[in-house]
Amino acid sequence: MRDNEAQMIRSCLAGNRDAFEILVNRYESHVKALAWNIIGNPEEALEISQETFLQAFKNLHLFDISKNFKSWLLGITIKRSIDKLRKQKSFLNFFQRYSLEVPLTNEEIKPIEESPLFQPLMNRLKERERIALSLQINENYTAKEIGKILDCSENSVRVLLFKAKKKLKKVLSANETKGKTNKNPGVSL
Repeated sequence: MRDNEAQMIRSCLAGNRDAFEILVNRYESHVKALAWNIIGNPEEALEISQETFLQAFKNLHLFDISKNFKSWLLGITIKRSIDKLRKQKSFLNFFQRYSLEVPLTNEEIKPIEESPLFQPLMNRLKERERIALSLQINENYTAKEIGKILDCSENSVRVLLFKAKKKLKKVLSANETKGKTNKNPGVSL
């Protein structure tokens, strides 16, 4: 942990709310991006982000200052996101709101999270696969770091990532094949 960050946490624990605001500003985009990738809704991701920081502030006294604050915060984000998903009527109803039949346009290139295909693709994954992949893609976390957050072995994380990438490749190649088939209706593949 960076000394500056440790000092800010000590300052927060001593009652300095400005120090916590600095931590919020530092990690807010990471927390929102992870929540968005798990939940699939930017408004709900913002709500989860706020809940995450509130929970972190209330429980800062429980944080082990020798550990990585960002990992602790992202762990809270994951738990809050999963709680939010569980409050939905059912996972099936929630995930059926999305489909892979999103029209593609030749718009300017945007970050992958803003692509109309990104969230529907992520929603094809199981919860833990989505979380692991989000942490790897967005946070550049290693399998070992993801394992600590998800409370599983490094090998389990590697399996999750492998399965997630395999599923995404399968869906993308199926869509690519559909596109070729639709362009050339007389040609069979």
